[in-house]
Amino acid sequence: MAGPRTPLLHPQEYFAEQSSAPLRDATIVVGAVAVLSAAGASVLLHEFAATLDVMVEVQNPAHTPEWVCEGPNPLNTTRTGCDPSVPETIERPLGALLLEEYSWLPWATLVVVPLLWLVQGVVLHVGSAMFDAEGEFGRSLAVAGWGMAPSLARLFAVGGFLVYKLRTASIGGTPESAVQALEAVVATVGPASMGGAVVVAVWAGVIRTYGLAELRDISVSDAAALVVVTTVVGLLFELV
Repeated sequence: MAGPRTPLLHPQEYFAEQSSAPLRDATIVVGAVAVLSAAGASVLLHEFAATLDVMVEVQNPAHTPEWVCEGPNPLNTTRTGCDPSVPETIERPLGALLLEEYSWLPWATLVVVPLLWLVQGVVLHVGSAMFDAEGEFGRSLAVAGWGMAPSLARLFAVGGFLVYKLRTASIGGTPESAVQALEAVVATVGPASMGGAVVVAVWAGVIRTYGLAELRDISVSDAAALVVVTTVVGLLFELV
């Protein structure tokens, strides 16, 4: 009978059957987490923007300040922004401004996720070395990579709940009321997000515990002690 193909449900059996570090599969997992997290960030960003469908007054980039218009013009250039017909301020959708301000977020996610993978791999490798662990760095990296897989469950569950709340929220016609409604939605989703973080942390912790025990040849109790410490630290960062 073939063993489990992933460690998501039976981590001890999966890692016990690995003759070498399952680094290729872990790399695929991290890549999937990075791409799906970036896509999720993009979806949520657009959902927030659609919710903030109110107009706000902002400076008109085509307008030239009065002090510039009245200043010297040695090159005798045409200053189109000085024309009285060019308004000093214009109205723009608040959601569009949000998209422009945070358009970098999905792309940053593609970079941050692999970096977190490397950091977690180093922490698990150095930490397990304190218990006289054996095996190369790739083994710790594989464990760290598979430990990131449960985060996708939280992404889909909490992200889906947030999208639902945004689409059913009652948004006022002013920027102030829209922001207040948005803050109320985030406050509602907050407990579910934190609960999801705890579930994912426990799930990922079990995967990392048995992964370190099998691939780095340390006892389950030592692996669990290391994972508990790193998990608690991670949850504390989540609360900040």
